[in-house]
Amino acid sequence: MGRIFRWAVVLVILVILISGSVAFYTVFFGGKDLVIPPLREMSVLDAVDEAERIGLEVKIEQVESSIPAGTVLAQWPEAGTKVRRDKSIILKISQGGNKKAVPDLRGLENTQALKKIQELGFTAGDTVRIHDDNRPAGTVIAQNPAVPAVVDDSRKIDLLVSLGPVPKDGRIPVPDIAQRDEETGKDLLAQSGLKFGGTEYVSTQNTPEGMIMSTKPGAGTMVRPGDTVQIVVAANRRKEEPQKPETPVVPPGSAGRPSGAVVVEEPPVQTQPRQVGPAGPVQTVLTPRQQELAGATGLPSGTPPAFAPAAAQTGPAATGTAKIRYQVPPLTKPLDLKIEMVDATGTKHILGRDVKGGEFISLDAPFVREGVVTIYLGGEFVWQERYK
Repeated sequence: MGRIFRWAVVLVILVILISGSVAFYTVFFGGKDLVIPPLREMSVLDAVDEAERIGLEVKIEQVESSIPAGTVLAQWPEAGTKVRRDKSIILKISQGGNKKAVPDLRGLENTQALKKIQELGFTAGDTVRIHDDNRPAGTVIAQNPAVPAVVDDSRKIDLLVSLGPVPKDGRIPVPDIAQRDEETGKDLLAQSGLKFGGTEYVSTQNTPEGMIMSTKPGAGTMVRPGDTVQIVVAANRRKEEPQKPETPVVPPGSAGRPSGAVVVEEPPVQTQPRQVGPAGPVQTVLTPRQQELAGATGLPSGTPPAFAPAAAQTGPAATGTAKIRYQVPPLTKPLDLKIEMVDATGTKHILGRDVKGGEFISLDAPFVREGVVTIYLGGEFVWQERYK
């Protein structure tokens, strides 16, 4: 009986020792093998369930973001980190919001800028006006927030608007409103303290229809406030050629040509130059009529006046000019600025260099038919504008 009792006591002691060892290992060593799971991009409910399932305490921080509300944006410690079971994990959760890219309003007329703010769903803030020698009155000089920036659409956009140059001796310069539409030009004249004196429409194919070409007096002319300024606008209307009276046409070689008749001569035939040898001279084959014309004008034989070599073709003539105005936002260090244009002739690299914060870029770039200007700052897309 005493022997059985001794064995029972020994068994109880072993159970106590084993239980204590297990508890000691769990408390002091067991948590070291716990690995943080990846919780990013999960919903907050699923992330909390996963963390608590493996024995982690969860702390949540909400962050403004355009990502849908309740999505895990970041975690600490990072996934794969080994921690103890009593360790806390911090989850940064998106609280949602409607964030948008801030539009570039610089260079726009004040009314246009306010309209664009409203169209894009932002709210117009305060408007501060100051004198500026380089921008017409009513033109947006700067904005807050500055571009490039992504903010909540409830954020107000404040504008800094030009009052025009400071009057000197009671006179002010006529603002440069070229390359703007007619209505905008009228508004800028009014905000400069000048009167609109009418519109002169000029037929041209080199400037888009409805765009201001110049003013009378010209931009920069010193005038008195209240003076009248006329604007010159492109009409793109071709002048109608006067109709010529019909005259009888007589074929070549016909006898008895009536008075006033138009004789149709055989049109000279232009032939392709023929190259002699791989790098030999170029000869032109002429018709007898062309040789006759060449002799009549005293040109060297083989070079008729109508077929003399033309200047090397340099591509289609420009149909418009893009006035590119860009002010670099505040920067901590210089960044690479690239400006490209795509038109009917292809892609053109207009500018590529490092710029400093606050630097103002002013370029005039010709284009054919239609030009699309794209601006990159530090390799990131900033702005794009279409010119017609």
